Amino acid sequence: MSLKIFVRDCAGFFRRMVGRGSVLGKKMASFNARNPYMSQIISLGVLAIFVITSAYIHFWAAPRSTGVDPAQFLSFAKVFQQHGLDFYRYADAYNSNFPAYGWGFVYPPVWLLLLRIALFTAPNSFGDTHTVDTSWRLAEKTPIIAADLMIGVLLYWAIPGSKWKKLFFSFLWLFHPTAWYNSAVFGQFDAIAALLLLAAVILMEKGFDRWAFGIAALSVLTKQHVFIPVLFIAAAGIQRLGRRRFLQDVGIFTGVVAVFSIPFVVTGNIIPYMKAVLLPGQTPEYQTPLMYTFSGGGAVFTYLNEAFGWNTLGVFKYFIPVLIIGTLVLLYFTYKKQLSPTRAALVGFLAFLVLNYRVNYQYLVIFIPLALLAAAYSRFKFERVFTVFMALVPAVWLWLFNLAFWFYYVKPEHLEVLPLMDRLGFFHMNIPDYAYVILAVGLMALFIVYIAMVFSRWGNPKFKELRPPQAT
Repeated sequence: MSLKIFVRDCAGFFRRMVGRGSVLGKKMASFNARNPYMSQIISLGVLAIFVITSAYIHFWAAPRSTGVDPAQFLSFAKVFQQHGLDFYRYADAYNSNFPAYGWGFVYPPVWLLLLRIALFTAPNSFGDTHTVDTSWRLAEKTPIIAADLMIGVLLYWAIPGSKWKKLFFSFLWLFHPTAWYNSAVFGQFDAIAALLLLAAVILMEKGFDRWAFGIAALSVLTKQHVFIPVLFIAAAGIQRLGRRRFLQDVGIFTGVVAVFSIPFVVTGNIIPYMKAVLLPGQTPEYQTPLMYTFSGGGAVFTYLNEAFGWNTLGVFKYFIPVLIIGTLVLLYFTYKKQLSPTRAALVGFLAFLVLNYRVNYQYLVIFIPLALLAAAYSRFKFERVFTVFMALVPAVWLWLFNLAFWFYYVKPEHLEVLPLMDRLGFFHMNIPDYAYVILAVGLMALFIVYIAMVFSRWGNPKFKELRPPQAT
């Protein structure tokens, strides 16, 4: 059976089951017409149940699990508390006060400010390579979990169509295993950047371009590689907005960046700040261990070295120029095709994931809500099915990995959860490296197919189904 026939049959099945012409669909439409307010109350009630249940699952795991990352973040918060706006001068982590020696703070200041707020709520917390206080686990993860929940609500608000469609896509995010793992277990903050980028995209779709550029700046000030999808949003919007309006929006973006950046550089820290924000956090090199490698190219060249002894290290130096050239080429096509903001942002971030030499698991969190939004907006059946599938695939990794490890890696340990982790299938060990390489290459292939389809079919002006946002 071909992929096209499979997708057609799946779409037909769902249409017969819950489509407008189905018995269930007709009953739902009739009920909505007769009881519009009751329908709204029910859908909001279901959304509330989703949010509360997702919050419970997140906050159940948050105090029971952690890695070394939250301990390192605690050290950064204490350095910021001690040195204030001179923080970036001391952020390279080359002293014994940091659990992870040499892993410096290579991020813009938004996450640093949130860490400082978290330290206010847990001022006596302790963390090192062996122990992370429960109080800090909760304090550090709470804003990330809040971002996860807000993304679910934002998708419900922004997605057009029926209440059940809104609930479906909100559910996919709120209970996405990848989002849960990165926020509640691992404690990485990419969900905050994802929330801000998603908000910027939605505002751009609705025509509020000035607010969109301001919030896009905040997303870049959280994770700097989000600048790539923001560039694609800008390229897609130049012709819609007009040159004058576009330059005003760029001024807003620049102004927000300046407001957050200038305080950290006026005290003489411009060089440390620029190094932390603009230079790669790690030099191009082999990506080990392979279980944590999600760059298709990086995984392949590392595996060739480890499995066959091939010296492929020299290849990694070409990733950055290829990333730059590839980004510029795709920006040009984005400008010419005038993609919708959602597709433009998704293409931009997928291009980064395909072309970068290092992709950590938490990076994938940023593309998932964009993919769900693109699927919800699309009127192409194949794009809807393909994009939802692409958004769900990253969760496969959690069943190829000993996720339970993070529940006993540092003290206080929570060995009581291990039977549950085992029943859920989160206790796999001794998976061969080639399995992780296959997953990384498979993800890269999905990303490439999506980009190709956007420029060849889904984003073609004669097939365009989205009304361009109007400047306000």
